Amino acid sequence: MDRAGPNGRPPARRREATDLYATVLEVVKRYHGHARVTRVSYGAGMPVDRLKRSLDRLVVLGLLRSEEQDGRPVYDITPRGQEFLDTYWRMRAYVELLGTDRESSARPPTA
Repeated sequence: MDRAGPNGRPPARRREATDLYATVLEVVKRYHGHARVTRVSYGAGMPVDRLKRSLDRLVVLGLLRSEEQDGRPVYDITPRGQEFLDTYWRMRAYVELLGTDRESSARPPTA
């Protein structure tokens, strides 16, 4: 059943954790080591409190590094974070490729 939202479009799908992490990493990467929380929040479309949890998690995983500038944290992507992004975008391309032919894959082969 197709449910339309108040604007006539289907409701947006909930972003998975990997999608959120990739978005945050892309935004941080854009600022070349000068990404402050507020900039990343706007760029990723996430509230600051939720973003801070994600940033902390990405630092613990070694995908981001944090340092203090003027008493506030700034973030930069690590080589491991770039590797995550490369892999993420490659996998997304495969998933999209596999999802484009749903009708033919749903039908059993004819004899």
